[in-house]
Amino acid sequence: MTAGLDVRWCRVPPGQDRRRIADELLVAALRDRGIRSPRIGRVCPWCGGPHGAARATDDGTSIDVAVSVSYAGGWAIAATRAGDGAFAIDAEPRTLDPGAQHRLRVALGDDTADAATWTRVEAALKADGRGLRVDPATVRLTRQGDGWLAHVPDHPGALLVRELPGPAEVVLSVATAAGAASDRSTR
Repeated sequence: MTAGLDVRWCRVPPGQDRRRIADELLVAALRDRGIRSPRIGRVCPWCGGPHGAARATDDGTSIDVAVSVSYAGGWAIAATRAGDGAFAIDAEPRTLDPGAQHRLRVALGDDTADAATWTRVEAALKADGRGLRVDPATVRLTRQGDGWLAHVPDHPGALLVRELPGPAEVVLSVATAAGAASDRSTR
């Protein structure tokens, strides 16, 4: 296993809890990284509720592996990355219904935006740590090689955003601090 990114996904069976499935994917990825007793928890930094970003520990002890989850089109998608710093994934169905397409275009203030654009912006906002507390229309994306630089207001520096392989009907993006390690995607 390299020190890079590990992305896993699983179709969520009808009636199953997608969060539980994402957590199982994270636990498996963390065990593959040598974490013996991984635990996944969530605490909202604003209200203390159990709906914040996923965080991983090894039997309650802090670890040097970041985790992120997203859900799209009946899929649970989970990612781990060695180290700390800005990191998050986001996923959306490649084809959106007209209502969803309209809502994301309004949210981004861009009449040409698509699901891929949305995942880039939302991954950057999640990596920033404030999520949708920041107006998505204020995020600026500029092409950089095979990815994009995301400029989030009041975030120190730009975030690197790339598309990743995932389920065929889903577009998946990852945002990291510039210079993040290579990736490894699995099923």
